[in-house]
Formats: sequence, C-alpha cells, structure tokens
Amino acid sequence: MQRFELEAIAAIAVAAGMLFGTSAQAQSLSGIKVGEEIASVPKINARPLPSKSLAPHEDRRWKLPDGNRLSVAADPETKRIVYAEKKWGGGANGKPADFPGFVYGETTLADIRAHAQNNGFAFKENLIDVRPDGLALFNAYEVEGAPGIVVTFVTKLSKKDDARLRNGKAHVDINRAARLDAIILAEAGYLDTIWGDAKLRDKAYKPIRWEPPRHAALASR
Repeated sequence: MQRFELEAIAAIAVAAGMLFGTSAQAQSLSGIKVGEEIASVPKINARPLPSKSLAPHEDRRWKLPDGNRLSVAADPETKRIVYAEKKWGGGANGKPADFPGFVYGETTLADIRAHAQNNGFAFKENLIDVRPDGLALFNAYEVEGAPGIVVTFVTKLSKKDDARLRNGKAHVDINRAARLDAIILAEAGYLDTIWGDAKLRDKAYKPIRWEPPRHAALASR
C-alpha cells in the first residue's frame, strides 16, 4: 500500500475519532440517554420507587443495586427523556460516577473546575439547595459535541462544614470541602422551564468534554 494511502487512512481514522470518540460518545447515566424514548428505561436492573409529578412531566424513579438512585422525566407528548439524575446513595459500591474519572463522595468542586478548566454556569433560581444533611451546590456545563445537552454536577457541603461556614468561626474552603453527590443530564430547554432561564456564567466559560481527565492529577490529589 502506498504511503499516501496510509496517510489518508490515518487522517480518516483521526477524523472519525473526533466525531465518534470519547467526547462525542453517548453521554448517559446508567445507560439512560437524554433524547431516547422513555420506553427504553425499564431495561435497567433497578427497583422502581414511587414516581412524582413535575407537571406536565412525570418523574420516574428507581433504586439501583449499588444503592444509588436514578430519576428520569420525559416529555408527555414525544415520550422522550428530557431529564435524568443519578444521586449517590452513600455506599462504597456506588462511588464510581458515570462521568469518566469522577467519584461520588470524593471528587471535589475544585476537581470538577480543574477538569472543565472553568467554573461553568449556574441558574440564578437554583444556585444552592439547603438540605437537612448539608448544602448542595450546582455547577452546569453544556456538553461538548452534544448540542442542547447540559450536565450539572451537584456537590454537597456537609452539615458540619455548612454550620462552620455560617457561623464564621472556622475557615471552610468550599472548593475542596464540597464533594460530588449527584449528576444531572438534561435538555437545556427543559432546565430553563424548571430552574428559570436567568444564568450566571464564568467569564472563562466553555463547554465540558465528556472524557477521562487528562493525565494531570486532579486538584484535590
């Protein structure tokens, strides 16, 4: 085979990798992809939980074998998934996250920012969520290579650190204290309907690549 033919094949392979490689591969949570039909969800091995209404959408929920919880919402007209969320159940078996290289309960907000190389954006109406067990923070990114899809990383500050932060008696580095608790994949338009369309965006913002972290160590390591 002539050298120019080999070079052409190599170029095609590189182009294919750019189109179909890790960053463009189907982003999913437990194999559930935004945009697919809700009828495909029952294929997962999980115990159904009581669903709840998020008018006009219905939120269907499951408890996974590893203790994590998965919730999915679909458009009532198209029957296609517009929202999927996986929340860590607190167990060791459920620690590996669907986002490559991230670990529930260990990956910090600093790690996420280091991988994305920016702070993402936040919905003004959904900046934080005060919970009985701590404080949840939301950092969102458009997914590179997946138009209209947004991934939101929910990190949680423990109740103890939240109290220390509020009373000001001790320094709390939120970037390193807040750890990954949930991942949300959703259509951008659907998030606008439930969280509002007003956003705060990092000056250095750019979409995030859905691929393993670069060989450089994560920020908290």
